[in-house]
Amino acid sequence: MNLSELRAKFRSDTGDTAVPYFWSDEAVARYLNEAEREAAIRARLIRDTEELDVVAGESLIELPEGLFDIQYAELRATDGTAYEIQGSSRDVLSADKPGWRTTTERPENYIHDDKTLTLDALPDADYVLYIEFFRTPEKPMENDEDVPEIHAIHHDGLLHWAFNLAYSVPDADMFNPARAKEGEDAFIRQFGRRPDADLRRRQNANRPHRNRCHL
Repeated sequence: MNLSELRAKFRSDTGDTAVPYFWSDEAVARYLNEAEREAAIRARLIRDTEELDVVAGESLIELPEGLFDIQYAELRATDGTAYEIQGSSRDVLSADKPGWRTTTERPENYIHDDKTLTLDALPDADYVLYIEFFRTPEKPMENDEDVPEIHAIHHDGLLHWAFNLAYSVPDADMFNPARAKEGEDAFIRQFGRRPDADLRRRQNANRPHRNRCHL
């Protein structure tokens, strides 16, 4: 469904069909865009890949917008050799690899912060960093014909979160905690609960280490 169709279903299901509407078109679009972001995070619906330049001597790398969970990463040398690198944490690296912040060598680990990735060494050469990751939608729906980036089978489910937001508005005509809770519960049943960001980082840092070299 496109934005126009989702908005029409929202109005039909809530009974908000007479002008002037309780919820403006802009508000409904905002609720649906937030619902898509929530669904993408909770159910990890959008998987993507990217190649990023790594410059010798620079350990900090800016990550793509919307990335929230790195699944796999490897450094690709100029000769085509690929070296898998693992997620870690500053505490682990400080204990296992003292002086890692100023050591120059081929990195073997990375730390994923919110919008950046820090390598566990100053790269000894230029590389390409290949990553596989989950992200949120690249851009919000704005025009009537815009379609959610997530698969069509999930589109109906976005309405549940939109209902939750709409009925949570602190207004005498719109506020309905029971209907808001119904929407939230239905959304959770379809997409799950939002994962804790700290837990996700810890899980990423503690993934089993595998040494792999692609020739």
